[in-house]
Amino acid sequence: MTPRMLKQTLEEWSREVHVPADLAERALRRRSRLRLTRFAGAVSCAALVAAVALLVPLVVAPRFAPPVDTGGAPVVVPVQPYRVHPYRASSPARDVLADTENSPPKKMIAAGRVAVSAYFTWRRRAVAGREVMDRTWYLLDPVTESYEKTEWGWAEVAPGLRWAAVLEKDLPARRIGIFDMEKRQVRAWVSVDHLVGGVSWSPDGTQLVATAYDDHPDLSRDSVHYGRRCPARVAATPEDPRQPRFQTVSTSRTGFYVVDVATATAGDFHAVDPCWTDNSNVRRDFAWSGDGTLIRERSLSRWHDAFLDLAGRPHDAPPGHVATESKAGVSPDGTLLAGRDGMPTKVTELSTGKVVGRQQVLQLLAWADDRRLVALGCAGTCDNEFRNGLVLVSVDGRQTVPLTADRKHSQKPEAWEPILTLR
Repeated sequence: MTPRMLKQTLEEWSREVHVPADLAERALRRRSRLRLTRFAGAVSCAALVAAVALLVPLVVAPRFAPPVDTGGAPVVVPVQPYRVHPYRASSPARDVLADTENSPPKKMIAAGRVAVSAYFTWRRRAVAGREVMDRTWYLLDPVTESYEKTEWGWAEVAPGLRWAAVLEKDLPARRIGIFDMEKRQVRAWVSVDHLVGGVSWSPDGTQLVATAYDDHPDLSRDSVHYGRRCPARVAATPEDPRQPRFQTVSTSRTGFYVVDVATATAGDFHAVDPCWTDNSNVRRDFAWSGDGTLIRERSLSRWHDAFLDLAGRPHDAPPGHVATESKAGVSPDGTLLAGRDGMPTKVTELSTGKVVGRQQVLQLLAWADDRRLVALGCAGTCDNEFRNGLVLVSVDGRQTVPLTADRKHSQKPEAWEPILTLR
């Protein structure tokens, strides 16, 4: 029960309490019958105690209590399609929410149309003699506007901040949880035959693509004792005859599912050849195209996306797709393009390529609106690029507002990594 729900329940109870005007007269009249009603009174008290005993666990139960598995028909999740619309702040005070005193943050971080919906800290640990990256996830509570530590192995928040998809701690997992961000409980579980290690929401928040793996998706490269020889994407030339004919791919990724969230059901499994794209990462999660019609994967060497249809067949890029070199990509109004990482960054006109602004930041992460971006900015004079934090920067680079405290070293264990989501 969230604080908002508890407050509402108590207010409803208070409105139901009525004291009769003739209460004293009734008490005197019924005094002679007191002995006859003692037994009934005892029964009523017992019933009241039992009711309270049932209520108290509901109020004080852990916010991440295990969900109840009904074992029946698929649980219907009341998910509503998320509609992207021009950003309008509900009030100036809600436009920018910062926590520059805590690292990792304790209070909600948001700017314009995006928010830090979750973050994770990481460390390396040994599992059966192999090294894996172990994440500890912290999810936003939109009611209290704070972040709570969880026991999930993977988490992804949907646009609108109402729902999250979660996987249990030991990856890859046998089921996907649809987590209610307000009630703080799993609303439904989606079982799968092929273990999954990552999930991604469609742009409208009604579907998931779940990436399947045969092994832990976050093994260090040195701990991977298998590999697949794939034809090299770049052929040897007279100028560079050393180019190898093959490259080794060290991922255990096998394919994907598309999950319908409203019915909590997974479609057919679609196998995907790991040689399909030039990507040497161990974790190779699928994501969605910007219009939500296709599945995409980033290719490392060509720096553009490769696409599949929802049945796992190769597909051309969707109409209007723009290959980008930053996480922020194209502005909400479609006129500007965020440039590649590296200080200073730049923003160009999409139609002409003209530079319209440069920013003294390390990375452009997301558009807050058509004229501001959430970025990764380094501390002080930037003598150490790994000492950094989130900032809000204008396109022209003249205004920069800190959103978080700086991380001491973003590449060392226990550093926190933010996840940005449309709110």
